[in-house]
Amino acid sequence: MNPKTTADAGKKSLFPKLNPLLRYLDDLGEPADLPTLRRLLEDLDVTREDLAPACLFETDAYQRNLIKETPWYELVCLCWGSGQRTPIHDHEGSSCAFLVVEGDAAETRFKHTPSGLVVPVETKVRNPGFVCASSEADIHQVANTQPQGSDLITLHIYSPQLRHFNVYSMDTPTACDPNTVRCHAEVKVSKLSSNGS
Repeated sequence: MNPKTTADAGKKSLFPKLNPLLRYLDDLGEPADLPTLRRLLEDLDVTREDLAPACLFETDAYQRNLIKETPWYELVCLCWGSGQRTPIHDHEGSSCAFLVVEGDAAETRFKHTPSGLVVPVETKVRNPGFVCASSEADIHQVANTQPQGSDLITLHIYSPQLRHFNVYSMDTPTACDPNTVRCHAEVKVSKLSSNGS
């Protein structure tokens, strides 16, 4: 056993169903392989109850609840009330894979136009069990468009950690316009009291 495994062996996990995923993530010494992240998330059988300590909601915006992080990844449970959404964004410097745990996620993908504006390409409803995996350059928006009282819970892996991302608007030219400075958004998360293992 390596020292990390020995030290963690006596701890009780807050999220036992995440242990196979965490074993892979904790062994990373470089950014994770996106197809492997997709497969690991597809193999997960988790519910809201399994993620209960990380299922924290806010009334004014979706809530990012950090389960565990190292320099090579962060595992985050996102909790969304009806009508809550991300801005239109990419994942500058990080790849992302997420699993829809509960509810239906409306994901809209965007593309750049020659004018510098971004336009929607498609919107799809992602049901529980769906896994999305995207590279850092992909531009999208995720929303809970379900009726009032319907929660959305998603489990996200960013590798390496997501610390900045570009925010886009359909109203003004953004990253493709050399005369416009990219808009960077700081990522804020609610840290859980445990390290997740």
